Amino acid sequence: MQPDPADHPIVHRARELQPLVAARADETEANGAPPDDLIETLTDAGLFRMFIPSAAGGEEAPPLTAFHAVEALAIADPSIAWVVMLATELSLVTGSLATEHLREMIGSEYPGGPRCRIAGSARPTNRGKRVDGGWIINGVATYASGIDHATHVVAAFRDDDHPDDSYMSFLDPDQGEILRTWDTMGLRGTGSHDYRSENVFAPDKRTMKIGSRPHARGPNWRIPDSGIASWLQNGGQALGAAQGAIDEVVQHAKQVASKSDSRSLAEREQFRVALGRAQAKVGSARSYVREMGSIAWQSVLDGEPDLAAVAHWRLANVNAVHAATEAVELLFPAAGTNAIHRRWTLERRFRDLQVARRHNAGLDFNWDAGTRHMPDLPPLTRGAAIPDRDRYRREAQ
Repeated sequence: MQPDPADHPIVHRARELQPLVAARADETEANGAPPDDLIETLTDAGLFRMFIPSAAGGEEAPPLTAFHAVEALAIADPSIAWVVMLATELSLVTGSLATEHLREMIGSEYPGGPRCRIAGSARPTNRGKRVDGGWIINGVATYASGIDHATHVVAAFRDDDHPDDSYMSFLDPDQGEILRTWDTMGLRGTGSHDYRSENVFAPDKRTMKIGSRPHARGPNWRIPDSGIASWLQNGGQALGAAQGAIDEVVQHAKQVASKSDSRSLAEREQFRVALGRAQAKVGSARSYVREMGSIAWQSVLDGEPDLAAVAHWRLANVNAVHAATEAVELLFPAAGTNAIHRRWTLERRFRDLQVARRHNAGLDFNWDAGTRHMPDLPPLTRGAAIPDRDRYRREAQ
């Protein structure tokens, strides 16, 4: 029987930090990025190395554990959770680097573990030219959440000479320029600016071909769906944002009335119905993620991935993003004019979730990718439930 992924030290650390994260949420929103000292506290807790291979000093946490850790942070502040989420997604790529090069790059010998914080983008929006010992990269990595505090930046690029081939390189932040492009309706505290590279050299030892076999052999790198492996935290971030909104509204429901209705929110049936529907959406979405994740994860651990369960896991994740957004959309009008005031975080979470749903993990192609196995259609993309059982049998042995 698998241990409860929510009962893991990294999740407990995230929960312990909730009061501090919530207390700094206004500052994070106003500054457009997390405070420096809060970033250091999150780093101390290991929350930026959840998917770093254990061989390099990382946590190598199971995906559902990272899901719950990000969810816990999002209950306190969705922007902080988003920064940790993106760093976690990108840190999965470190498993494609040779262990000795990875350890050197991230400082694995640092007391307490590596203090790396990875930002950037996995979209190949840059161009790369092959040179002796590496690549020359030009272009812009877009939506690099947490870039101001990054120790390493992922720049994805297409090979100029072979455009069908794409790569990712880990750059030092001072090799490029941060473009102050992040000015949005929600997730304003994530500092998701762009990062420009001009004739930047990336050595081979810090570069990997997208789709190549990873060096890391842990189960995180044997999930036959690159989308669910890296994007599961998006569902956790969204559900945490919505649960935080629900918890806040419930906290005030007995005290808050309005000029047009002297009854408190709690006394109004319309409000209670909306609250019930919202909580049911969040709770059921979380349960779907956990149920299908447990089945899929066990099959990966057993070396015989259940492709149908993996596909349902993707469905559960995109459903979590949409269900969380819909839950807050139910709460917002039910709370009346109270919802528009910034003394509550409900309006901020409403905005945050509108932006969060625009991430690739929340887009409609995920519904398609998660259901194509049902009518026996081929995968939508190479990353969607790859039926390569023999490879996973070999690597599990």
